[in-house]
Amino acid sequence: MARFGKLVGGFVAFSSLVSGTASGDIGTSTSTWSSYGNWGYCYTATYGQTFVGNGEACSGFRFQFSSESCCAYLPFRAVLCRWDSVNNRAIGPILAQSDSTYSNYGCCWFDKSVQFASRVPLVNGEKYVVFFTVSPWYGQYGCRNAQFGIRPDSEFDTGSMYILENGSNQSAWFNSSWSNTGYDINFTVYTTNDCDGNGIVDATEIAKGTAPDCNQNGLNDLCEGLAPGSQFFEGEPQGPVGSTASVTYEFDRVLPAQGDVTLRIQASADLSATHEFLLVTVGNGTARAVFTGAETDCSWLEQTITVPREEFNAAIIKDMLTVSVSGSPTVDVGACGGSSQVSIRLDYTEAYRDCNDNLVSDFEDICVGTSIDCNGNRNPDECDIAGGASVDVDGDGTPDECQPDCNNDDRPDAFQIFIGEEPDCNSNGKPDECDLYTGGGSVDCNSNGVPDECDIAAGVSPDCDLDGKIDSCMVAQVLVPDCNANGIPDSCDIASGFAQDCDADGNPDSCNIAGLWRSTPRQQPFQSGSPLQYTLSGLEPVSQDVTIELQYSGFTYGYYGQYIRVYLDGGEYYGFQDCYWGCCNQSTRTFGIDRNTWNALAADGQVQVLVTHPSWTNCGSGSFAQVRVRTDSPAPDCNSNGIPDACDISSGFDHDCNGNGTLDGCDIASGAEDDNKNGYPDPCELDRGDLNMDGVVGGQDLAILLSYWGGSGYTIGDMNHDGIIDGADLSIMLSNWGQSL
Repeated sequence: MARFGKLVGGFVAFSSLVSGTASGDIGTSTSTWSSYGNWGYCYTATYGQTFVGNGEACSGFRFQFSSESCCAYLPFRAVLCRWDSVNNRAIGPILAQSDSTYSNYGCCWFDKSVQFASRVPLVNGEKYVVFFTVSPWYGQYGCRNAQFGIRPDSEFDTGSMYILENGSNQSAWFNSSWSNTGYDINFTVYTTNDCDGNGIVDATEIAKGTAPDCNQNGLNDLCEGLAPGSQFFEGEPQGPVGSTASVTYEFDRVLPAQGDVTLRIQASADLSATHEFLLVTVGNGTARAVFTGAETDCSWLEQTITVPREEFNAAIIKDMLTVSVSGSPTVDVGACGGSSQVSIRLDYTEAYRDCNDNLVSDFEDICVGTSIDCNGNRNPDECDIAGGASVDVDGDGTPDECQPDCNNDDRPDAFQIFIGEEPDCNSNGKPDECDLYTGGGSVDCNSNGVPDECDIAAGVSPDCDLDGKIDSCMVAQVLVPDCNANGIPDSCDIASGFAQDCDADGNPDSCNIAGLWRSTPRQQPFQSGSPLQYTLSGLEPVSQDVTIELQYSGFTYGYYGQYIRVYLDGGEYYGFQDCYWGCCNQSTRTFGIDRNTWNALAADGQVQVLVTHPSWTNCGSGSFAQVRVRTDSPAPDCNSNGIPDACDISSGFDHDCNGNGTLDGCDIASGAEDDNKNGYPDPCELDRGDLNMDGVVGGQDLAILLSYWGGSGYTIGDMNHDGIIDGADLSIMLSNWGQSL
């Protein structure tokens, strides 16, 4: 791995705004078309102008600006970030920022410029945004508005002006969407193709190998990293020093300098004559004379010299730097009682950032994978953690902000689950509360703060039909039928044997007997602006009229037209009022719809139900509305045994020998004759041809019929009830011949 000490021999300090070999600035218009106002210091707006990088380095911006004349001082901050075009918001971290203050009495337009402390490389084709914001001074200034010079949006076809009403919330720059104003700020991005300001075009340095570009994006890596910090090396006092004794300091792990180096020398020695002075040598460079002005002997003196960057960097050998101090030929080592001493200190800005002290630039560490930069701040994660910029509560070496934190409490989800701080009942690696967020994948239909699948697995809430959904919720939302209103789906009542379904129609027998109702969910509160709306689906044609029942608690006042109204498929079918003052009563209304009308509505298998509340007065959170619709007549159960009569017949429990729709046992209980006590009404037996009622149609019955042949007025033998005993009756008897009831 290259140590960039040997790559920076020609570097100089960052210079002024447009120095170096500046090339293509972005946006160059200076005319003012119109103004965009209310960017105020007592207002809340932050403005941003997007643009596309040109592969050079940005050093600042120019824009046109004016404000009302009341403002003596106009502070603002310019902030440079990358731009997310999909979500219309900035992407952190902040690449550069600078604060400025202007005095602006009067009404004239001014060209304003802001300069960044260091140049920021702009990747060719990548989108950026520069903010002009007052957020840091929110509420501190009374200027009503400030104005940007704006241009039509087509002026800069790769950018646009955005506005965000963020007040003092600077985090909104990165987590809120900005609104496109349809204009462009009249601005210029100052760029240069010499990002390090050493007078050599970046591309040339990269091509020659004198500047690193490990990610091969055409930009000098040393310009892409975070600005390096100040560095110093200090040597403790040593001595004696004189013509025959020198002091040498060796410093290791020394990085090259970005600019010139300040060298401070402190000494107490034999220095009272002009020919008595000290010589300071950096590496193998030229010695410099210090304290040449006939100073005071044996008194601590101080002098500062500047070591050019090129000389300092050339003196670094394998990250080691040697500085030596000796005396001129006339400096007496024995003076000062033999205790002469000297100390030095070097102060400078390093050529590149090396926060983990491995003598490789942080940018290269990240680029080649030696270090990770999970939060994208161009600083190795280990340095963020060590320096306190990032927290690592679980000690895994990854900043917490880079780990999943679905509940946004700044603590990694996995850590919270591991220590029991957050429950994860379904073991999916997310706190349960996150599963319940929109799009989290879980439902909490009973609102107990626990995912339904966990309630089901723990047995807290049953799921008898194993559909993964809590039974009580499915019932409450009318997603499964519960005709007996016991909170358990009908299918489960039947499967468990709790309810019988003798005709296998999916409905408990008890519900068929009571009459099947289809219910809507309860709408609560039910008031103006919150109507009950529901779709009854899976409907089939009916052969009888339909009953609709409305249960409600709501205000109505007919005198002023305050009616509760029921609509079916958009048409009003019922409206009513039931009081004149107050009257938030709980009540039930029932009305019918003839079968032809209903079948026409339900021709597509569904009916839309809408129940509206009057707008004048509401009845609070306790108001409600619920609709029940009965499309089937109750199944008869004349013997009240809880089984529909049809099932009693099909199972052989009872019969209906005369086909009158009523069980024979019920006919007998209601007074029908059954002299032989066999459970069949006597007229039914006689009409079959069992004239002696012995249970079988046979020869004895034929003999009785023949004995009455041709007669009329007989109570037996006239099986077709036409008043005469003849061949028609014989035919009926023969058709049942040999059969028993």
